[in-house]
Parts: sequence; structure tokens; C-alpha cells
Amino acid sequence: MNLSWKIAGVLSGDLPPSVLDTYEVERKPHARAMIRLAKLIGVSMTQGGRAGDLLRKALAPRLHWIPTLRDRLLDGETPPLSRSALVEGRGPRKSLNGRLCPNALLTDEIRYDDATRGGFVLVTGVPPSPEQRAMLAVRGTQVLEAKPGSPLHSWLADGKAAAALVRPDFTVMRAGRDVAQLCAATPSFQVA
Repeated sequence: MNLSWKIAGVLSGDLPPSVLDTYEVERKPHARAMIRLAKLIGVSMTQGGRAGDLLRKALAPRLHWIPTLRDRLLDGETPPLSRSALVEGRGPRKSLNGRLCPNALLTDEIRYDDATRGGFVLVTGVPPSPEQRAMLAVRGTQVLEAKPGSPLHSWLADGKAAAALVRPDFTVMRAGRDVAQLCAATPSFQVA
């Protein structure tokens, strides 16, 4: 999905051809991190002979007692994408930039990916002004207001952001506290 929306944007004239160069910049470090993790898990599960077997039998059932390790293993989150022309550099440790937007429930039956139409989305806990909404509409960007107490609102708060500009592949391009700045950073991208 990372490449398909970029090709569509270039073919429609909404994005410059240079955005195609972001694919390798974003994905290569991500793929390497996932391969390293898979190899580490494989080695930890199979190496060490009888001593390794004994160690695994003693340690594995108790790993859930380590809160940070338990949370990291169970969150299912992949490493964030690297900085590129379409992912702002990572700021603080909890920054949302380069991370996936959660496919959170918005109502009892509708999730984020059901409510969005495949273009850029401004997920915000702060309602944009009518002028900002008009500018976003012209650029083909959908606005999704995260209601206080909702999973998306909590996600923004955990990332120390008032809003996040989410790309068509559900990756956060840019997040922050200044909604006007995020609106201004939104590229034109019309979904067919």
C-alpha cells in the first residue's frame, strides 16, 4: 500500500515524481528491523542445546511478569517508518510521526478504515476552523474529529499531539499541537 497511493498521486499529477523515491527510504530500515526481530526470536527459540531448552523452560513462562517487555510484545506495533519527504522527522520518543494510525472503533460498528475514503485524513481532537476545513476540502483531505475519551483521542494524547495528518496508507505523515500548521502541510491529493 505504501507504493500504490504514491504511484496514483504521481499519475494524477497531485504528487511530484520525487515522492516515489520515498518508498525505499521509508521501507528499507523498517524491513531490516522486522527481519532482525524475526531472526532474534528464531535464535532465542532454537539455539543453546539442552542448556537453552532449560533456560527457555524456566524463563519463558515468567516473561509476562516484566511489564515493559509484556507491553512491547503484545502491542503488535511495527517500527515507525523512517523520515522522508512524506514522513516528518521523529521528535520526542512517543512521537506519532511514521507510526500507523490505529484502526480504532469510531462507533459501535464503524472503524477508522471504514470511515475514511483512502486519501489524506486530519485526525484531530481540536475542531478546525471553517477556513481550515475549506482548505482541506480543496486539497482532498478528510477531517476526522476524535471525540474526548475515544480511542483516537487517547492515541493523540499518548503521542502528545492535538492532531495528526494521516497518509492514505494509514501512516502518520506529521503530528503536533498546532492544527493550523498541520493543515498548511497537507498536500493536494484527490481520491478518484
